[in-house]
Amino acid sequence: MRSKNIFSPLLMLMAGCFVFFLCGCKKEQRTKTYTIYTPVYKTRAEVLADVNGNGPTPIQKAGKIYVKDNYIYLNEIDKGIHVIDNTDPSHPTQVAFLDIPGNQDIAVKGNILYADMYADLLALDISDLSHVTVTDTLHNLFTGRMYVNNTFAASDLVIVDWIAKDTTVVIDPNTPWTQCVSCPCPNCSLDNLTPGIAFFNASAASSQGKSNGVAGSMARMVLMGDHLYALAESHTLGIIDVSVAAKPVIKSTTWAGLDLETIYPFEDKLFLGSSMGMFIFDLSNPEQPVKQGEFSHGRACDPVVTDGKYAYVTLHAGTYCGGDANELNIVDIKDLMNPSLVKSYALTKPTGLCKDGDLLFVCDDASGVRVYDATDVSNLKQLQHLDSDTPYDIIAGNNHALVVGKDGVYQYDYSDLNNIRQLSFFSLKN
Repeated sequence: MRSKNIFSPLLMLMAGCFVFFLCGCKKEQRTKTYTIYTPVYKTRAEVLADVNGNGPTPIQKAGKIYVKDNYIYLNEIDKGIHVIDNTDPSHPTQVAFLDIPGNQDIAVKGNILYADMYADLLALDISDLSHVTVTDTLHNLFTGRMYVNNTFAASDLVIVDWIAKDTTVVIDPNTPWTQCVSCPCPNCSLDNLTPGIAFFNASAASSQGKSNGVAGSMARMVLMGDHLYALAESHTLGIIDVSVAAKPVIKSTTWAGLDLETIYPFEDKLFLGSSMGMFIFDLSNPEQPVKQGEFSHGRACDPVVTDGKYAYVTLHAGTYCGGDANELNIVDIKDLMNPSLVKSYALTKPTGLCKDGDLLFVCDDASGVRVYDATDVSNLKQLQHLDSDTPYDIIAGNNHALVVGKDGVYQYDYSDLNNIRQLSFFSLKN
């Protein structure tokens, strides 16, 4: 009789296990989707010729706001400036679009509008909004401007748009997910970055001069009388003489502090907000700022406003500034050389803010705009809130508040704090 081979099943089982373990030892392949941004160029001459007061265009991503007379100037991040006729705050009307690639900041003196175009500063005559003309250009004032993966245009070219294309690449399992391994092009960026945005991205009318407009607290460029002050890069303050408004002249640039983000004028002082603290400069001589006091805080993005007695500083986390603070700091500045913290208030994620008399307005993400009675700064009392979608900045005065939020521009009448009325909403989808 033929004997059975009792080892055959065992050998088959062992062979199967061997194959299984071989497969199990294979490294898991990871992938990550990136967005490739390819710049679109125009010549500098073409771009300047296009800044001529085009008709109203859709607003996709609103940035900073500026108010002058009956007009609202609303920045479209890195695209240009929308001009809105606000003669009737209940029915604001978009009247023009100034096509300015790389624009993020605005200032207006008389009929001359100043706007950054990436590294350059443009002076524009807006006497006739249907025929805007460039009166002068200061080249390379904003030396800190850079774009995704340090993409720069040649001196005679300007980046006017970006073509976005998703691509999937293989990630080494031993490499952090934030690093792009085997990226197929020099302009690959993680898909949560926005192309074209610079990495380093309510002024009292009396401080800025009667012929000047009013900027929000997130501004990096402000007017004070016959001078324009601008953050040329993250450590430097630029001083521009605009006594002849159409022909600005750079007087000097000076080191002003670390990681500067915002600039706020008050009387003869400049308050600079940085991701590390607040710096105060005296402008008794407008062309020779003298540093006075400074206030340090934990690392966070930091706009600041003041009423002369106190400085109000918001800190928010979750951005390139780093840190994890989300709070309002109130700083005693009666001794300018030695500012001191009075009290901190925990908030959601505050950004822009402004002061009108005893009222303090703070934009606070999903919590809307908080309206405080700031009579006693050590015991703020929230009176109301303005229900706007993720507010970014606010300008308020004379019982009228203008708020730019994620979805549009809101206007409110707060003459009766028990019955704050929304006058209008200018949707970005219009």
